[in-house]
Amino acid sequence: MIQLPKRSVTRFFVPLIDVLILLFCIFLLMPFVSQPGQMDNPAGTDDPNLAEPLPVEVTTLQRDLQKAQQEIKKYQARLARGDQAENLSVRVLEIDKSNGRLFYHDPDRKEILNEGDAQVLIIQHSRVAGLRQPFFLILFPRELSGYPEEGQVETYRKWFSDVKHGFDNPLANSPAP
Repeated sequence: MIQLPKRSVTRFFVPLIDVLILLFCIFLLMPFVSQPGQMDNPAGTDDPNLAEPLPVEVTTLQRDLQKAQQEIKKYQARLARGDQAENLSVRVLEIDKSNGRLFYHDPDRKEILNEGDAQVLIIQHSRVAGLRQPFFLILFPRELSGYPEEGQVETYRKWFSDVKHGFDNPLANSPAP
């Protein structure tokens, strides 16, 4: 016959569980009650620049604000003058004099055979350009060869119609021999 224990097991485990819960809560509250000087990074971030103390003096803050405002005014003045050459990222493309195909060097010669190749180049150059605006300069051959044909030029214009581009034809204004 089975006999009941003289003491209940729950009388032992209930106080033990209460003590363990109390210790766990204290463990969770430890970071909130620690001293600020003891923490490695007071801002709570991994960025070491934010851990530096902020300037307390008002004159230092005012001087930094004036410098920033002057830089903004200089930048706005450059934009108003139309000095946008600094904001362009130029990619030079060339037209082959023997067949009129478009190509570029990166560092080897790479031909642009269709609109898909052109779009891939535009995306790559836009990523490299960063904040600057991509610009594609298409160079005509430097000697008279019969290429590119008018249809090829129109095709190239269509390929690069979504981005800024320009053509450089040194023979366009020269007198015919």
